[in-house]
Amino acid sequence: MNSSKTASVQRQSLNADGKDDYIHRVKILNLPPHEINSIKKLFQSHGIHKFKKAPKWEYAYLNCAVSNNTEEAAKSAMSKLQGIEFKKKKLATEYSKVSEKAFRSRFEAKKKKAEENIAMVDTRTPNERFADQVTPHYKIPYQDQVAKKHKLGARYLNTLRKKLNALLEINDAGKAQIAWTNTLEDMNCEILDIIHSPAINGYRTKCEFTIGKDLQGKKTVGFLLGLYRDGITAVMSPDECLHVHEKAKEIAKTMEHYIQQSEYEVYDRVEKVGVWRSIMTRTQRTGDIMILIQLSTKELNEEQLNAEKRKLIDYWKQSGINATTLMLQAWNGDSNGITDKGTTEVLTGDGYVYEEILGCRFRISSSAFFQVNTPATELLYSKCAEWSSIDEHKKTTILDLCCGTGTIGITMATRVDRVVGIEMIPEAIVDAKANALMNNITNVQYYASKVEEKIDIVTNEKNEQVVAILDPPRNGVHTSVIRAVRESEQIQKVIFISCDAKQAMQNFIGLCRPTSNRFKGLPFKPSRAVSVDLFPHTDHCELMIEFVRINQG
Repeated sequence: MNSSKTASVQRQSLNADGKDDYIHRVKILNLPPHEINSIKKLFQSHGIHKFKKAPKWEYAYLNCAVSNNTEEAAKSAMSKLQGIEFKKKKLATEYSKVSEKAFRSRFEAKKKKAEENIAMVDTRTPNERFADQVTPHYKIPYQDQVAKKHKLGARYLNTLRKKLNALLEINDAGKAQIAWTNTLEDMNCEILDIIHSPAINGYRTKCEFTIGKDLQGKKTVGFLLGLYRDGITAVMSPDECLHVHEKAKEIAKTMEHYIQQSEYEVYDRVEKVGVWRSIMTRTQRTGDIMILIQLSTKELNEEQLNAEKRKLIDYWKQSGINATTLMLQAWNGDSNGITDKGTTEVLTGDGYVYEEILGCRFRISSSAFFQVNTPATELLYSKCAEWSSIDEHKKTTILDLCCGTGTIGITMATRVDRVVGIEMIPEAIVDAKANALMNNITNVQYYASKVEEKIDIVTNEKNEQVVAILDPPRNGVHTSVIRAVRESEQIQKVIFISCDAKQAMQNFIGLCRPTSNRFKGLPFKPSRAVSVDLFPHTDHCELMIEFVRINQG
């Protein structure tokens, strides 16, 4: 579900006469499905910044516009959107109010029904259900796991071929450009054997645990036993999780002892009350340990909060964990989990941990993206460096697009003439520059910018050979990035590292589709691919594809 990540309703204080509070709801009708971004822009243009809408819904619920939770605020929101024409349809609005007690009871009923359904049809123990949720392949021998992922990678490439071959309204020149899609033989893409993870168990260097209550109502630290949207709020201990690092389990247990002795309650996701919310751990191969504890401060005054900080510092110093850095995040919003929107404070240490990959050392902040399986990441980056070589007698420029904290480019910098990193998150570029300096890498340049706005750094230069490396978030990159890569004629090779090939499929298609007014420049075609298993016991796997420009002829 795509939403504002806040509750769809907000509470109102009790009336003086003791009657139930009311929730005033505004429903917007006649919206198109699968149009989240355009709907968001529409609402924002009318001063509405938070709403709830699933992709398939043809309606949405507002909550920002009725943040005062009064009938007047709701009616005001309705007047802004009633009758507006959007995507050739006139919007309609509906207003309703329900008692908060009744609304809350529906959630409890949903939760009870979910638990009853599980009990009726599910004979697994809670630990078995939990293992199936977080490590669904834990019962399958590892050789069979990787065989399955290898086949899936090959299937995605065949899907790419079929989708391109099925494109409509292509002229003869366009058909010639993608003639390789006619058959698997024409595709001629080498699919290498899957690269296994050197570590099968306990490989995760980053974990985010929920602080809550277990099935018996006891305060605990672990993972949710199911989906919150299904009414599941019980938390399970990570003790039997195969992929969680033993040190992370120890930290979770140590935090559990702390909250059980605390005078403050754990946070209740339904009632939005309580203090202790989440804890994030980074347990690096270097031995460095980061602990980030998240709490709600709504029930704490400044004196109580400062006292709790001192208690946390003393507790973790005496715990035997030997944390490199301890941090505290205050977050009073409705969304759950560690968030950049919270206020984060360093209690001990400098707020960083360090990791080493392929002889390079990297600084990792609490919000930085960093691969969670270090040994397998080294294999992935080594293969990427191997593929980046075109002609050893020519100078090579690596374009590290969506470079994050610079890990890929820095590990390859000594093997190429120059590395250019582009990343739209300024904080990540600060980390990347610090990492380059720490490793005495001087042939790198970093730009805090959108890729499409800075890629002309190679367009306007004379480069002998340019290789672009794309290692984007799970859902891939915006189409504008793909178009910019295609229009940069100097780029003859793209190495795309995807952790979810299904979501990145449109990016693959964008690279390979025939030349058009929208997708200029000669297209690419896949020449080889390999799956790299960074996530044993789970469905996830990295798929790295080498795309090369088709010949001018």
